[in-house]
Amino acid sequence: MKLVKKEYVKVLEWAFKIAYLFLGFATFNTFLYDSQVQPMLVRICLVLGALALLGRLFFFRDYWKTPHWIVLAFFCLSFLLSMAVNYQYGAFTADFKWLIWTGLLFFLLYVCDTSRDTGAYKKEFTVLSHILIIYSAIAAAASIYLMFQLYHAMWYTAGGELMIAGFQWGRLWGVYTDPNYGSTFSVAAVLLCVYFFKKRKKWGKIPYGIAILVDYLYITFSDSRTAEVTMAVSVAFWIVLSVLWKKKSGKRALAGIAAAVVFAGAFVGATSLIKSEYNVKIQAQIQAQQQTQTQTQKKTTSAQKVGRQADLVEDVSNGRLALWESSVEIWSASPIWGTGYNSFLPFVKEHVPQSYVINNSQGEYVSLHNEYINILVYQGVLGFGLFAAFGILTLIKWCRNLHLVKQEDRDYICVLTGCVLVVLVTMVFLMEGLYTNSPGTFILWTFLGYLMQYFSRKEKAETEK
Repeated sequence: MKLVKKEYVKVLEWAFKIAYLFLGFATFNTFLYDSQVQPMLVRICLVLGALALLGRLFFFRDYWKTPHWIVLAFFCLSFLLSMAVNYQYGAFTADFKWLIWTGLLFFLLYVCDTSRDTGAYKKEFTVLSHILIIYSAIAAAASIYLMFQLYHAMWYTAGGELMIAGFQWGRLWGVYTDPNYGSTFSVAAVLLCVYFFKKRKKWGKIPYGIAILVDYLYITFSDSRTAEVTMAVSVAFWIVLSVLWKKKSGKRALAGIAAAVVFAGAFVGATSLIKSEYNVKIQAQIQAQQQTQTQTQKKTTSAQKVGRQADLVEDVSNGRLALWESSVEIWSASPIWGTGYNSFLPFVKEHVPQSYVINNSQGEYVSLHNEYINILVYQGVLGFGLFAAFGILTLIKWCRNLHLVKQEDRDYICVLTGCVLVVLVTMVFLMEGLYTNSPGTFILWTFLGYLMQYFSRKEKAETEK
């Protein structure tokens, strides 16, 4: 009877992960963002999440050995303390909702059943990866189609948020609410495709090759420097780790590292060449098309386009450096507890009214475009220290157990780590991994959980010998 009940819990876990993944898709899809799909998925995730967590309580001994989950629990506590300290700004309820989501990320996506065979999680990884691959390929293909149709549209949601679709300001947004999120997600999808491409034979490789092509084209036309960096870093990491695992001679190892460097340079160079050639032409065609529109529409589009170009010419960081500099004065106003998440803007307006965050030509920023800085500012030294401690502990576990990886599992560990690395690098430039429900957030915590579960099982096997 107990076994049957645990099987029910596994079904709930599967259902939650798939529902949450689709919530991430909808949240960053321009055409679904303001529809009824997202609220429906939110309710489904919360119900499934609550039921799955309740079920896990009956078998907590199988989950509590997940490495370093207690640090994440304290991180949630620091989130709660930041909320309490900033209660006067009226954002406690909104922040409490994000505390719930954070708990679901940690205790349903990251925490795994350490008693389960690794093979079961590899099967789960295969299914979820193919959902990621299929959606990324469809979204990329649809975005490229919109580009060739010269589609460009902007509108405001009922809540006053600007939505952009198609090709705007010299870059491809397509069906994504933000080309940076769409393109970094595509990078992770490319890594997954490479993994399955290597595993499949003959004709089975074709679908993955097609997916790699369309994702690469989206990455290129999106003009996302963040995606270029994540692709160069993650693929170079995979190459270097594979070389080191094979324990080649010093010269051959250096050759492998050189190959990684060459790939990174070639990828960035080729991408820059293609987008400089075609993005300009496509934007020119759109401008020509706009000549037939009303004078108001032309003025609006022109102003927005020039604004982005001017930003890139005057500041290569596109405003990020100014935001990061302003974070110091904001953090110093509440270094221990932080500003809270949703109380961030009210806090800044009261304590640091001269900040660039609210005094700039782009509007008010709710994110400092660096998730690590966000954590430091939102949750203070306490939250940042806990998050950093978790990162260091997981890295130590990864390094210490790398020698236990079987040869047939090496690509599995490489692709999991590579995808996690994509998100970690993205977090340097965007709000990703926390405080948002995105495909990247799903990848980070789910794949990191698979890694820790794998190493926990290997450690257990070693001790039992």
